[in-house]
Amino acid sequence: MLVLTLFALFSLFHGLNSEPVDANGITLSEKIEALERQILNPTTLVFVVTPCSINSNDNPNRGEQTSAEWVRIVFHDMITANIEGPGLGGIDASIGFESDRPENIGIFINVTLAQSLPVSQFSQFSSVFLSMSDLIAVGLADALATCDPTVRRLPLRVGRIDATQAGPSGVPTPSDTLEFATAAFARAGFNQSEMIQAVACGHSLGGVHHTNFPDIGLFYDPVYDMDADSRVIVPDLGESNNTDGRSPFDSTPAVFDDTGVNEYLSGTGLQGGPLVVGPEATRSDLRIFSSDDNVTISAMASPQSFEDTCFTIFEKMLNTVPSVVTLSDPIVPRPWILRVSQLDLNSSGVVSFSGTITGHSSDPLPATASYTYETAGGSNTGIKTSQIGVPYPVLDNTPIGFGTITDYAFNDTIDSSITSINLESSYSAPINQNIFIIFSQSFRNPVIASVTVKQQYVIRVAILSTLIPAGSVLSAKLWWPAPQAGTVVPKIDNVSATMNFKATIHSYSVYEATISVGDGVTGMPSGTSTFQVTLGTTQASAKVDPSTWSICTNADLTTC
Repeated sequence: MLVLTLFALFSLFHGLNSEPVDANGITLSEKIEALERQILNPTTLVFVVTPCSINSNDNPNRGEQTSAEWVRIVFHDMITANIEGPGLGGIDASIGFESDRPENIGIFINVTLAQSLPVSQFSQFSSVFLSMSDLIAVGLADALATCDPTVRRLPLRVGRIDATQAGPSGVPTPSDTLEFATAAFARAGFNQSEMIQAVACGHSLGGVHHTNFPDIGLFYDPVYDMDADSRVIVPDLGESNNTDGRSPFDSTPAVFDDTGVNEYLSGTGLQGGPLVVGPEATRSDLRIFSSDDNVTISAMASPQSFEDTCFTIFEKMLNTVPSVVTLSDPIVPRPWILRVSQLDLNSSGVVSFSGTITGHSSDPLPATASYTYETAGGSNTGIKTSQIGVPYPVLDNTPIGFGTITDYAFNDTIDSSITSINLESSYSAPINQNIFIIFSQSFRNPVIASVTVKQQYVIRVAILSTLIPAGSVLSAKLWWPAPQAGTVVPKIDNVSATMNFKATIHSYSVYEATISVGDGVTGMPSGTSTFQVTLGTTQASAKVDPSTWSICTNADLTTC
């Protein structure tokens, strides 16, 4: 699969942030901004699930559907909430530890959450800012956006915390009784009507696979799909790559719509799919849909009622989290954001600030973006203009709900009075010239043996010489996605190093440190690493993604 790298994330602030932080020292504001950058970039997670029918795993002939897998993983992660006690479980990525359970049969967990390419989907975008459980939520929203003809966006929140071990079993399966399913949903906080809604909405996409459920899934045939007893004959839907023998839930398995509901109610088309008209023992959808005499599912039979109901129930599923989690408010991406930025220092002591501004709108965007630099005294340096904007192409004619998205590059030299940047009078970000990682003087050296097995870095930072008391120590910290035993989900680990003085450049002192991660043998998970430099508790640099640093292969990285 195509390797996609999330753009660098930078939170530019003076000193240490006083906002509450998580275990990794990350604020909720930083997570919100990371989510904005994720969902406003059509080459990130939404690319993997576009178009809706795509199969983005390592074997495209299996007939799997990525969008349906992303919906399924939400249900399987969420439904075991509260089994071990009130406030425990829910959307917490514990599903990554549970892929070998019969109730989670299939490849959907390992493919969706895999640590490494070529099948990495969610993991390639994991970072200290976005947990895997937050990405599970993003995945559902992106899947619906590419599969829903109205391109409606599911409201998203951030702040979920990943589990460090497996949760309890208890996911209902097709052969379980109605009583078992009802009890499972009730424990998770969903009543009978919500159970019906969740199943009907989730089964608008994809289908059942014969390789996973031999008694249910139907073998593929060039003309017909049928089970061994010919109880059900399903018209060929043109699935030429279907070695897993998929039997769709409805006649539009790659469109999020009310087709399945209406085919069930009318007895036409696929009549509700294989979990309605398949073998009696596994007619779980039939048992659930008819449990209130079809009252709930009948109320979902119009396109608008189906969509409204499904978005409400999906949002409740995503917000079913452990009680220790504090979720943000629903996030609406701002019309203008600073997607990526960096400070740099040349040999003459001149500071430059460059990066990418991103705008989105359903109306035409300007050819260039306007911005101003603000000073400590409250004035500004006058309106500046970016380079000509570059709109993102609409992938496979599938918009993602944010209108036109355009990137605008900029690059300026700035003087020491500048403390922030203001974009289009709607977005402001601090610029910390007290201490910053020097982009042009920091390097990386990936050690590759078919896959990356080690990452080596030399990081250099500039700090105003007047801010360094005698005997002070600068520390460089790297957060990186590390392998985690028992799960395909990487964990965010960290390592620190003391920095050494290197040189003086005008008013700045330059320090450096080398850091290596990976054992040189084991393949490293994909994902985004992040650096930050601190001076005790008084100064902290921006957090920086090193993936865009230049590569240097010198044996001694300090000579780079």
